[in-house]
Amino acid sequence: MIKPTYNLSAYKFSAFLLFTLSANCYAETQLDLDLAENSNSSSNSGFYLGLDLAASLSGEITAKNDNSGNDESADIDVSSTAIFVGYRTESNNRVQLSRSVISVDYDLGGSDDITGIELDFHYVYGQGLVQPYVGFGFGYYTLEDSADAFEDDNDLNGISFQLLGGVKFNLHQHFELDASFHVKSIAWEELVYDDGFDIETVQLAHNYNSLNFGAAYKF
Repeated sequence: MIKPTYNLSAYKFSAFLLFTLSANCYAETQLDLDLAENSNSSSNSGFYLGLDLAASLSGEITAKNDNSGNDESADIDVSSTAIFVGYRTESNNRVQLSRSVISVDYDLGGSDDITGIELDFHYVYGQGLVQPYVGFGFGYYTLEDSADAFEDDNDLNGISFQLLGGVKFNLHQHFELDASFHVKSIAWEELVYDDGFDIETVQLAHNYNSLNFGAAYKF
């Protein structure tokens, strides 16, 4: 009879090899599941809440006299803070409502505060870590403490329009950062006044470009 011989070292090596392969397969499977889970979570629709800060690169205030056709302008510096709430769709596009406080400093001297609300639409590309996007928005603003200059004692109101483009950084399924470039114009109500000789009509507008940085928590 031939007795079987057992190589204990070989068995130990085989057991170690099987354990290593099993552990490696489990790790790869778990990693794939985690990536799939994160990918799915980033594409889920839902609400988000955030903060946006902006500083102008260039800007001007313009005054157009409809009677004479003359235009006057002066440079401005603008900074703003906005709190926003938004909704993201399954395709990761966004509808966003914000409350903004804008500070304007005039190169010729003086400053103004502008407050208002704005509705923006973001068209986002991709679901990964870096998500480029473009968008546009409309707003309704008030030139604070301007009522003293008018007979009806009402602050001046205006309508805004803006174009924007930027990148969202999807750092976590519940957290993202945002960097963007905005081109914005606020057109104010017409100013009508008597200069002693004629009734003059003037259209004011604030126009500026800004860099914006934001952060949002996604629910």
